[in-house]
Amino acid sequence: MQASQLISSSINPLHPDDDGKAALSLMDNLRVSHLPVVRNNFYLGIISENEILEWQSTDELIQEHLPNLMAPYVLGTQHLFDIIEVLEENSLSVVPILSEEKKYMGAISNRKLLYTIAKSAAVQSIGGVIVLEMNQNDYSLSEIASIVESNNAKILSSYITSLPNSTKMELTIKVSITEVDAIIADLRRFEYNVMASYQDGSSNDDMMERYESLMRYLNT
Repeated sequence: MQASQLISSSINPLHPDDDGKAALSLMDNLRVSHLPVVRNNFYLGIISENEILEWQSTDELIQEHLPNLMAPYVLGTQHLFDIIEVLEENSLSVVPILSEEKKYMGAISNRKLLYTIAKSAAVQSIGGVIVLEMNQNDYSLSEIASIVESNNAKILSSYITSLPNSTKMELTIKVSITEVDAIIADLRRFEYNVMASYQDGSSNDDMMERYESLMRYLNT
């Protein structure tokens, strides 16, 4: 899914002539802590609630602080994973989206992104989850997929987490079957370190309740 398909219609940008007080009020209304600053469809940067609170006065104009603003963004043609990367690297609540010509198109909130992920087929599909820890040099998704498929299952999704100050990484995979004991046994036979596993099975009702709670939260 491309970034242009995920733009949050409710996220309005700020203008350099807006003051800090107006910016904080809009952030509060939108329940975000960042907003893009735009003039004539040209993206100037993104401003945070914390930055404004450090000003001498919230009556100051954003224009006065433009040189201090960072300007992260993703292009409208970039993938969902690119948005996640920019969000994580910059600790943002909103990511600006630009066209190929670098014109401002809109923004995506972290809430919209979370909602999209939660609605994805991979998340909603019934299956089991396995968490593996390994050295980064030992990572081979094709080999892991082969082990999973030898147990008549498919990998529905995967996610890599790099461990800080370490050459190790964690790989989380969701597979298409709920009974994952045989897969885990084969993974261990191939000397993979299985950190954790989660099986839907009897916990389907609880998982559905958590999913519905998440949907209610995202829509409030």
